[in-house]
Amino acid sequence: MATSPASSPVQASNAQTLDNTGYCLLSLDGGGVRGLSTLYILRNIMNRLNFPRLEAGLQPRKPYEIFDLIGGTSTGGLIAIMLGRLEMSIEDCIKAYTELMRRVFEKKENRSIIGVMGGVKPRFSSKALRDAISKVIKDCGVSLDEKFEITSSPRCKVFVCTNLQKTNTITRLHNYRIPAGCEFQPTILEAALATSAAPTYFSDIGIAGSKFVDGAFGANNPTFEVEEEASELWCGGTGDLKPLVKCFISVGTGALGVRSVSDKGMKHLVETLQKEATQTETTNQRFLFHWSQGVEKGRVFRFNVDQGLQNVKLQEYEQQDLIQASTSTYLHERGTIGRVKECVENLRMKQCT
Repeated sequence: MATSPASSPVQASNAQTLDNTGYCLLSLDGGGVRGLSTLYILRNIMNRLNFPRLEAGLQPRKPYEIFDLIGGTSTGGLIAIMLGRLEMSIEDCIKAYTELMRRVFEKKENRSIIGVMGGVKPRFSSKALRDAISKVIKDCGVSLDEKFEITSSPRCKVFVCTNLQKTNTITRLHNYRIPAGCEFQPTILEAALATSAAPTYFSDIGIAGSKFVDGAFGANNPTFEVEEEASELWCGGTGDLKPLVKCFISVGTGALGVRSVSDKGMKHLVETLQKEATQTETTNQRFLFHWSQGVEKGRVFRFNVDQGLQNVKLQEYEQQDLIQASTSTYLHERGTIGRVKECVENLRMKQCT
């Protein structure tokens, strides 16, 4: 279903409508272990989309065959790489992601995040994170030395958001070439580490002499980053993306609650997380307003569990059952069912190329 790199809805013949030539975009929020909720939502969408194919004896489609562009931040970026760059199925991704979270978070390294000299110590093993991601890549039959960027135009374009420490700015790492050129040429492993190395949880990641941490504060909800990337890729001189978009899906990791903390050493961390939560929701409101006509026309969708995940911390991998149950409850709500069906019908109309 992903649009052929050589084609463009603008250049297509009049017989080819937006429904079968428009671009399909996917934006994935950050959220640690709550990224499982993202995957459960995507599984529901993909299962519904693939049901007629399975009934007809056809092979199910994978996300990389559906979406023209996938962008993610933090663990959303990691999922974007797994689905789009490593071309994993949803089921394989859920299994790998669950095991990855367990391997990374089952052993806490430091009780206090404040070091003797007042610096911030990572709470978990950065080596465990590297080893866990390395296993996912190798299990897909891919070399750890393979570059994130694909020299030929990839069927599914993927980018991840990370934070360049020396400028404290959001930087995007791509699996595709961009007109302005790429300053960094990371491997798949380096890109995955750069987007998922949450400050205070893991050490920063070095790429070509520069240090990176995850881009959660500033782009935890990367919908506008996805829009900017798509505009740069496909809008040419017009800058008007909306007429070209067939389907734009944004998936969150669950609404967050507000915690009270007495430990002075944790207050800065909690304040940062609260800012991320507020920023994520503010971005969502701006996104839905900006794309209001697309929402009304059934082309733009936001899926995010609103109840049940408020108190699940980023590292609580043992809360998988709660994450699954809360997401299942959300997916069985009448309003959600209607929007998922509308989303699936939208995706199904687009012809495979």
